[in-house]
Amino acid sequence: MFAITGITGHVGRVTGEILLNQHRPVRAVVRNPAKGTEWAARGAAVTIADLFDESALTEAFRGAEGVFIMTPPALDFENVIEQHQQMLDAILGALKNARPEKVVYLSSIGGHLRKGTGAIRKLYDLEQALTRLDIPTAGIRAGWFMENFTGSIPPAIQSGLLHSFLNPTDLLIPMIAVNDIGKLAADLLAQSWTGPRIIELEGPSRYSADNVASILGYHTDRSISAVPIPGTDYEKVYSSFGFTQDASRLMAEMNDGFNRQWIVFEGSNTEHMCGETLLEDMLKAYLTKPS
Repeated sequence: MFAITGITGHVGRVTGEILLNQHRPVRAVVRNPAKGTEWAARGAAVTIADLFDESALTEAFRGAEGVFIMTPPALDFENVIEQHQQMLDAILGALKNARPEKVVYLSSIGGHLRKGTGAIRKLYDLEQALTRLDIPTAGIRAGWFMENFTGSIPPAIQSGLLHSFLNPTDLLIPMIAVNDIGKLAADLLAQSWTGPRIIELEGPSRYSADNVASILGYHTDRSISAVPIPGTDYEKVYSSFGFTQDASRLMAEMNDGFNRQWIVFEGSNTEHMCGETLLEDMLKAYLTKPS
């Protein structure tokens, strides 16, 4: 049995669907019982557990062959790093109590860096804690999510301007599709190994905001150009999305880290893998999906 946290999100959903399609038993770990209904109908066992609740998580992880850990973005937390650490303490306690055979977890490019990464810092904490467990662990350091651009697509099509946090707009960075992350997580859960592993994951090519604009223009038959959001406006823009002041600050610092090319893959002492999904295909699928 595989216990999946974050199964109602994008990556966890893909992981859960793949395992169920392989006829592997899945335990969906959800906070909201209503969100477990769909997974119960699809044949998964459902356990209700908040990620701050060590006792509930212990029961959720007990008897699992593998556990997939994905903590939330925490963009509604008033003190992101501190509250995420409280969550992490509960998860660690539950893993030590339940002792699953293996743990796979989602980290990020830059997860090896302690400073200058903003919102990624909480995943540094996650890595440091989980790699010290005396059970096999595998961390997926995913590149920039290709899907991060989807919220900017409708206004870009309307105005012809793709507003980008990446600056300069021709900066090439590792990107990866959600489907490829979920697929790797499911693959890892089915494997056996010893000790800690770190897998750095990107797509088959590196892309820039200019590439995104060009592909959107091609698929929509419009002239679309990428324009950088001024760094001085980052926090204000993130606050307009409803993020807390602390989350907005950390997201601004993270984007600055990408733009300064500080946030990169470690490269040494890690495994490196490439997903199959091209940015062109991800954007085309987004543009053609039923509304």
